Amino acid sequence: MALRGVAIVGFGGHGRVVAAALKASRIPIVTATDQFPEKIDSAALGFAVVTDDELLREHDPESVRLVLGIGGVAPSTSDDSRHRAIERFQQLGYQFTGLQHPAAWVAPDAKIASTAQIHAGVMIQPGVRVGEFAILNTGSTVDHDCQIGDYCHIAPGVTLSGDVQVGAGSHIGTGAAIIQGIRIGSQSFVAAGATVVRDVPDHEWVRGVPAKPFHKS
Repeated sequence: MALRGVAIVGFGGHGRVVAAALKASRIPIVTATDQFPEKIDSAALGFAVVTDDELLREHDPESVRLVLGIGGVAPSTSDDSRHRAIERFQQLGYQFTGLQHPAAWVAPDAKIASTAQIHAGVMIQPGVRVGEFAILNTGSTVDHDCQIGDYCHIAPGVTLSGDVQVGAGSHIGTGAAIIQGIRIGSQSFVAAGATVVRDVPDHEWVRGVPAKPFHKS
């Protein structure tokens, strides 16, 4: 069966941002999934919103590619909703793909994983590496030689200076700034507006200017 387009898995707030990026890129959206599709006006969207099970019944793995519409606002763990959705569909033979908004700029030598999402206004400088299912959200900037791990979420307006490393599954909150050469550990959390001037270990949560550890509630 010929490939018909993409389906968005998860259609909350981030899912709508994904849809906008796909439309801007002129990529056809076949459908999207949501836990309560009856609450969404599919007619206004121009594509049907269905449950995950309905997607499985109506579209086989050869007819669609999937794009993850689940964003997340905390460190990504192996049992969170993103991982569960990805694992479920991959085990059934579906393939995921990423996206690059036409209003983003990516240096020619940057290496972007095929499932990563690069949204509107993102700037990616030379030497950058972005891992699988990472999200670089609206207006974030990533300077030279940064390394962004799998499943990271770089929130809107984040600034990563040169040679920053962000470990797998970490979340960098809206408007945070990371100075050059800093290492952020895996599954760590940098709160919105924080300025990070020291390395952050694995699983640590930091906030403030300068950023300091705190205990999540």
